[in-house]
Amino acid sequence: MRPSGRRLFPFAFVAVGTTLLGVLLARRRFAVITVAGASMEPAYRSGDRVLVRRLSRSGRTGIKKGGVVVATWRPPSDDPPGEPAQPRGASGRPTGEPLDARRWMIKRVVAGPGDLIPGGLGPALIAEAGKPVPRDRFVVMGDNAAHSHDSRHTGYVEGGDILGVVIHRLERRR
Repeated sequence: MRPSGRRLFPFAFVAVGTTLLGVLLARRRFAVITVAGASMEPAYRSGDRVLVRRLSRSGRTGIKKGGVVVATWRPPSDDPPGEPAQPRGASGRPTGEPLDARRWMIKRVVAGPGDLIPGGLGPALIAEAGKPVPRDRFVVMGDNAAHSHDSRHTGYVEGGDILGVVIHRLERRR
């Protein structure tokens, strides 16, 4: 007679393996981001956590006007055209951070590929007003324009810079 523990081992191994695989796949498909700053108030406040559905390269077409996305943050640049942008601090001086330092911003999509660019978007897109947004580019803005660094300052957001779409606000930690 064999001990029952040996018969259960393959089933336990499969159950644990399946759970682990599910967690790993979920981490590739979803991310939890904590909002920092007032740029998306009142929809999202600093400290709110949001669930983001990561997008694949082919999933960029699923970004809808009015939706909220998380994208790579790009500092404003006074660098000459053709020169790489240098990360700058609040003083406007270069920070010395590597260019590939990853920062995120959460913004609402106001125009996507083919949509007409609204007027009054500030210096970065003033000459583009009324023209269609180019392929794989997006115009994004914070809901609280007075406290938002967005397409008005940096221009288009490239589709490849978008991590994903916000699908749900999570309960605040207590």
